[in-house]
Amino acid sequence: MADAGYKFKGEDTIFLVDLGDDLIRPFDQTDGETSFDIDELEVSTKDRTGTDYGDITEVRSFEGELVYDDPFIPAIKDAIRKKRFVEIVEVNLVTHEAERGIHMISDFNLSYPNGDFATYSLEARLFGEVKTEELTEIPEGAPELDLGVDDGSGSNGGGVEG
Repeated sequence: MADAGYKFKGEDTIFLVDLGDDLIRPFDQTDGETSFDIDELEVSTKDRTGTDYGDITEVRSFEGELVYDDPFIPAIKDAIRKKRFVEIVEVNLVTHEAERGIHMISDFNLSYPNGDFATYSLEARLFGEVKTEELTEIPEGAPELDLGVDDGSGSNGGGVEG
């Protein structure tokens, strides 16, 4: 649990995807976002005028670097091609609190810039309600990198986790 006054950091939040079999943790996430787009309704009566809530669209998006053998990439491509909805879970790694909801993938990009790491980005719109829960188990991220360096600790200098 975080101490009072603890400020959120980007690495405190990850996104998991459930494609029907199990939760998948996309490797090497570098960014994530939840946004709300709220339509406004003009209200005018004999007594008052103002603005009220209209439709609310909740969007989750995240991106990362492509990693060989990441099961997320082929699984999400398959889900999109079959027009399946997916469950996205936004997880706070400090508290293990999570928000889970069914989403329609509205945008998925794979980018292969010359000289830089290849990346993925996903945007999904919520369909229905969000459920709050506490996750007792969080899937492992990307495997440690084998840099070929032996520092005597039994690790090969990895330690980078997605």
